[in-house]
Amino acid sequence: MPSVKERLRALSYYVDELRPKMTTFIVEGGGEFRTSLTPEAYLYRFGAVTPDGRRIVRYPHPVENVDGLSLSLCELIDEAIELGRLEYPVLESDPIS
Repeated sequence: MPSVKERLRALSYYVDELRPKMTTFIVEGGGEFRTSLTPEAYLYRFGAVTPDGRRIVRYPHPVENVDGLSLSLCELIDEAIELGRLEYPVLESDPIS
C-alpha cells in the first residue's frame, strides 16, 4: 500500500493536471485577461486589477455539478473580486496548554 506522502503526491499531480494552464478573468467591458498564476494567487498578489489598469469583474467557473469544496473556493474568488483583493483572515488557535 502506498504511503500517505505518495498518495498526496499522486493526488496533487492529478489536481494539477485538471487545472487549466492559464487563468482567465473577465474585465470591465467584457474583455479577457489571462495569467499563468492561479486565480487566488493573482488576486492576493495584485488585487482585482490587471497590469494595464483594467478592473477584473468576473472569474468564469462552473456552477453546476461542482463539489462543495470547489464551489467554496470559487465563492472565495468571487468575493475577492467583489472586494477588489484577496485577504486571508488571521488564523486563531485554541490556547496551548
